[in-house]
Amino acid sequence: MTCSKKRILIAAAVAALIVPAAAFAEIVFDPTNFVEAVDQVTQETQLVGQFKQQIQNQLSMLQSWGYSQLTGILQSMNVWQQVFGQGGTTYSSTDPGTALDEQYPSDLSSYAGMSDATIQTMRTGWAQEARKVLIENRTVQDDAYLSLDPTAQRIGQYVEKSNAAPGITAATQAGNEELATLVAQLQTLQAQEITDARGEAEREAQEQAEDAYTQQQRQAVRAGWDNPQAPSTSMADAFPLADQ
Repeated sequence: MTCSKKRILIAAAVAALIVPAAAFAEIVFDPTNFVEAVDQVTQETQLVGQFKQQIQNQLSMLQSWGYSQLTGILQSMNVWQQVFGQGGTTYSSTDPGTALDEQYPSDLSSYAGMSDATIQTMRTGWAQEARKVLIENRTVQDDAYLSLDPTAQRIGQYVEKSNAAPGITAATQAGNEELATLVAQLQTLQAQEITDARGEAEREAQEQAEDAYTQQQRQAVRAGWDNPQAPSTSMADAFPLADQ
């Protein structure tokens, strides 16, 4: 290419650059504003990404626990609740003293004129009641023993599931069920103490009733011993031939 042709091409290129600049003289490009705009768009894009991640985290947290064992816990608790329910008003009465007085009278007057057959019937009823309390006590004991192994397995699985929980909600739910298991165990111990206390209370009530009956019988036999009455007739001579 000759020098003259090169000069023509350069002149044409310069003219092409100058003409548009003249035509759009009002548009001014500000690099600083452009950089700030790009930064703002970048920040907003990052913010949208953060929101998306938060939503995904929330969805993960709200995933179904999928390992609830509350049914087994409630079934275990229902065992001794049913046992107490069979006791009628024994545990729900607001006036237990009246019931004890009726079943195990401690007033000596309650046994005045009582026949041997009647007291024997009462003792039979006391023995049957004591047997019921022993069965109640043993039922709660058996339930507590039978729940030991399932409870240990359940707690181990809770810990495993909690450690692998997909989110805070699932982990919290695992902790809640662990707490429910602990509450069930504590209530089982309370049930054991309640039925033990019932047995002790009724044994003591029976002892008081037996003591009252014994004292009444003693008083009946010894009636007038402290103030003997003089005989109204003379005593028969046991040795009528002694004076002959």
